[in-house]
Amino acid sequence: MPRDVLGFQSVLFDMDGTLVDTEPLWQSAERETMSGYGVAWTKADEAHCLGGSTDRVCRYMADLVTAAGRRPPTPEHLADMFLDIMLGQLLTHPPEPQPGVADLLREVRETGLPTALVSSSSRPLMSAVLAAIGSEWFDVTISADDVERHKPDPLPYQRACTELGVDPAWSLAIEDSPTGAASASSAGAYVVAVQHLAAIESGPRCTVVDTLSGIGVAELAAMFTPPSGPSG
Repeated sequence: MPRDVLGFQSVLFDMDGTLVDTEPLWQSAERETMSGYGVAWTKADEAHCLGGSTDRVCRYMADLVTAAGRRPPTPEHLADMFLDIMLGQLLTHPPEPQPGVADLLREVRETGLPTALVSSSSRPLMSAVLAAIGSEWFDVTISADDVERHKPDPLPYQRACTELGVDPAWSLAIEDSPTGAASASSAGAYVVAVQHLAAIESGPRCTVVDTLSGIGVAELAAMFTPPSGPSG
């Protein structure tokens, strides 16, 4: 489908859970980190931290350790431990693209649309994923290390759109967590949310899908609802 009839002007991709199935690795790293302090990591803890930055997750972990009566570690120490575990897992088990992702990335790139990868992961973790799936699909990459505030704050998506030179309101973001969807929506982007580990509600500028399999630019164009007012 020609770029000038799509409606949206850029595509913004989340990484973990959306493009690659790294959530099991995150959960494994979370459990291993907390087990070192004798604290159980529950499904409720996983759900609470889904889509959050490492800083946010490690602050939460530090609070759990303190609440359990253990000597409280600093969030920075926890982050170092967690990232070492997570990076080792990514390098040992390079992630595969989620269903439909390889075809969608290729089709979006063929349209010439500006693209960004917008993640709550740190730059080293993002680099490990990009080594597995290819960095050529993205014009801009925004990691947790590149912004002062993280999802659900709109800043990561605002920063991506600024670097791409596009209006967020005419951008389409693909997410898989309530945290990420809230970030993209707050930035003004249209959201296509892949129902994954946590429920996401559809809305006027949010379409929820079960999978990216079978979804290409034509399907994204059919979902997209333009904002009110002239194109940016």
